Amino acid sequence: MLARLFRADAPSVHSHVAWEDLPDEALPPPPLREGLGDAQLPVTTRVPLAQAYFNQGLRLLHLGWALEARRAFAEAARQDPSLAMAWWGLTLARGVGARFTPDRAEASRKALTLAEGATDLEQRLVVAASLLADKGPANGRPAFVREMECLTDRFPQEPEPRLLLAGFLLDGYESDGRPGQGQPYAQLILRDLLRAHPRHAGVHMAWVQAWLPSSRPEMARESAELLPSLVPAGSPALLASGRLLLRLGRGLEANRCLEAAVAADDAYVARESLPLDVAPSADPALRLLSEGCAEVGQYRGAQVWARKLRQRVDAAGSRPQAVLFAATTLVAAHLRFGFCRAAAEVPLELGDNATVAEKGLRDAVRLYARAACALETGRLGDVERACLMLDALVPALSEAPRSEGRALCPRDVARTVEVAAQELRGTLDARRGDSGRAEAALTRALRLERRLRPVGPALFCRPPRETLARIRLRFGREEKALELALERAGERPGCGHSMLLVAEAHVACSCMSEAARDFEAVLDLWRDADPHLPGLQRARGFTSGGCRGRAALRRVPDAPVDTGPVPRGGRGPWTVHGG
Repeated sequence: MLARLFRADAPSVHSHVAWEDLPDEALPPPPLREGLGDAQLPVTTRVPLAQAYFNQGLRLLHLGWALEARRAFAEAARQDPSLAMAWWGLTLARGVGARFTPDRAEASRKALTLAEGATDLEQRLVVAASLLADKGPANGRPAFVREMECLTDRFPQEPEPRLLLAGFLLDGYESDGRPGQGQPYAQLILRDLLRAHPRHAGVHMAWVQAWLPSSRPEMARESAELLPSLVPAGSPALLASGRLLLRLGRGLEANRCLEAAVAADDAYVARESLPLDVAPSADPALRLLSEGCAEVGQYRGAQVWARKLRQRVDAAGSRPQAVLFAATTLVAAHLRFGFCRAAAEVPLELGDNATVAEKGLRDAVRLYARAACALETGRLGDVERACLMLDALVPALSEAPRSEGRALCPRDVARTVEVAAQELRGTLDARRGDSGRAEAALTRALRLERRLRPVGPALFCRPPRETLARIRLRFGREEKALELALERAGERPGCGHSMLLVAEAHVACSCMSEAARDFEAVLDLWRDADPHLPGLQRARGFTSGGCRGRAALRRVPDAPVDTGPVPRGGRGPWTVHGG
């Protein structure tokens, strides 16, 4: 999808990947591949291989797999140097960032030069792409959309131009839930395409991306379920399906998609002996697998996937950004289960060539994890100092120059650090008994969290909404706590931690029948959870302990801290804790 190519949807583990800076002519030739869908667009060429590689590039363009799409279009241009549409594809697949502007302009110039003998449809597509190349995705947007609208009106029977237009218009949702500019228009186009072309993989991929950031991801459930059979070799589609199914609480199906994405990437790099950093989806899929295990109460499983991610990063060359993302995946798993000491012990060594953003995120994660340990042991002065140091990181990161492409942006890191600092400050104020200041800090954290960009780093602190709900329970605001808990559980219906919070809020509100139902739901979500999980023991105690068990749950802890012994590390930094 063009929206994915012109605007990154998620941070990349690797700040730079192989071949990204290579000119189109120098890209290594790819093989023709199966399992990427069956989209095709007849172009003006007498070379069958050129048509085949163009179709492959088009399919990859719909998946948002820019690097592999460039290889396919470049090979089409080698097979037929007079094929204008090959250079059209290279114009669109070149990627974001001002440093690629000359490359896009050169590809567009070649496409315009060669388009004289092409069909009317091809010429109009080339002209539309040239508007983006000349003015950039932002300034050229109105002219590109207008040209594509005229094109789709002239060729209503062709699905590819309409899909390209819809893919470009997808603009996500704002922090208050309102659709971005062009989003409803794109969804209308995609609805028509789904009815007319129910087996088009690119349409289903765009439909999943259209609803993934919304409050109604269930709208794309059928597409997410169908994509793995339509594009079994397209790891970006498998990743998108797994991400959406995870949001819907369908953990088993999500895990199958995510594991398939890792396997597809492994097969892709093994087939041609390619470097690991060209694989588009394996690293984010491993992070999501770790997150999914944490949601269903599998602490050891979450660590296993985090360890596999670190092993993959080491095999790819241990670039600082990749090391940091792998380490924070493990830190998040420890914090999710309340094992703060284990989180503080995760090594975060990046080397001397780390950027300002990478160093800032590393320092923030260290400060937060150590402060969480200090909070457990009652060293509130250390927590206060950590809050001040986190606050001091924010201005320096906010004033740093923006980054381009896949590199971590300092301003995105600043936003994430600010959320973590406010969450920690609210927890500290609650421990001191100041409910007003605690509520104010956590409300700020919630507002800041809603404004986080999806391209920024993952949030490494405890979920502010859950922390605020527990603090409200502690200070006797049960109804407000229940509202927050239900809101959080609605967003993550497959997360046992969120459902446990709902159950405990119902206990605090003396809604015992609702609590009983919620604890049963917790037991169902955590049916394969680690047996030592304290929340699992509380749920079992409630359902089997009668009135005495219910009375014991009326005092709800103010933070998700386990009461069992804190697990310690083994010999290496990636030993699975809690075994």
